[in-house]
Amino acid sequence: MNENKISALCEAIDKSVRNDCSEDISVSFSGGIDSTLVAFLAKKYKNVELIAVGLKNSHDLEAAKSASRIINLNLKVKEVSPDDFISEGLILQKKLSLSQFEVGFMLPFWIAAKNATNPILMCGQGADELFGGYARFREVNKKINLKKEVSDLLKIIPKRETKIAKIFGLKLSCPYLSTSVIEAASVFSQEEHIGEIGKEQLRKAAIKLGLNKDIALRKKKAAQYGSGSQKILKKAMKYEVKFNLNFESKAIAESIKKATDPENEGWVESSIDSHILKASVKAISMGSLREAAEDFMACVSVAENILKK
Repeated sequence: MNENKISALCEAIDKSVRNDCSEDISVSFSGGIDSTLVAFLAKKYKNVELIAVGLKNSHDLEAAKSASRIINLNLKVKEVSPDDFISEGLILQKKLSLSQFEVGFMLPFWIAAKNATNPILMCGQGADELFGGYARFREVNKKINLKKEVSDLLKIIPKRETKIAKIFGLKLSCPYLSTSVIEAASVFSQEEHIGEIGKEQLRKAAIKLGLNKDIALRKKKAAQYGSGSQKILKKAMKYEVKFNLNFESKAIAESIKKATDPENEGWVESSIDSHILKASVKAISMGSLREAAEDFMACVSVAENILKK
């Protein structure tokens, strides 16, 4: 029975990729299972260009080089200097009004789109949400709702990835977010998807579809870490504002910190002193600092309201 469900998932993913291959494809490529699988399938139908973005010798560039050799596709490597990451980050934030956290992980995609030469930009967006790939999904006692994760992402994609593609005259393709793939994935439980290393069912499907096992089982760093973009942006942050938030108890302060940390990772440093949440918000410009501070306070407000219910 499970084998039939995997076969149906394979068919849905392959069909989703094929349907988007009306013209030649550029793939925002990191060398992980998500982008490698769609590139591997797309090359059956159209010419495929792989674009990897990162600092020299960064994790993503090295992973992309090895993966591209395994699937026998040419790779366009865009080594980005620290200064270029910063300047492109400022442009991206201005164009799309993104939070600092979003800028960190969207920068590689932005630069890949900027350097794409084919009319369709294909990516692996949605795989982590749909198939339970993020490390936070494997935390003990963590409440997970993959259906909501996918629903929320579908609302964000038009405001972010689609806009970026349009800026550079491209058509966006996110095969994992097609209705047929989402439906094929929904027959598995959250536990079956997440497993021990994340994306268990996607990995099984990838192997069945013919992807090299080493790639199918490869663990992947998040884009902002693998490309080196977040490290550079953090070094460039010159502006800072500090908060001392006084709560009724230490337990509440700790709960607020735990709830807000994932949303502000990389941009906010926080600690607990008795019942006080101490936070430092940093940014690379005054405008970014204001937005980052507002984002942080909004997260705190939401978390506090939830705790009061």
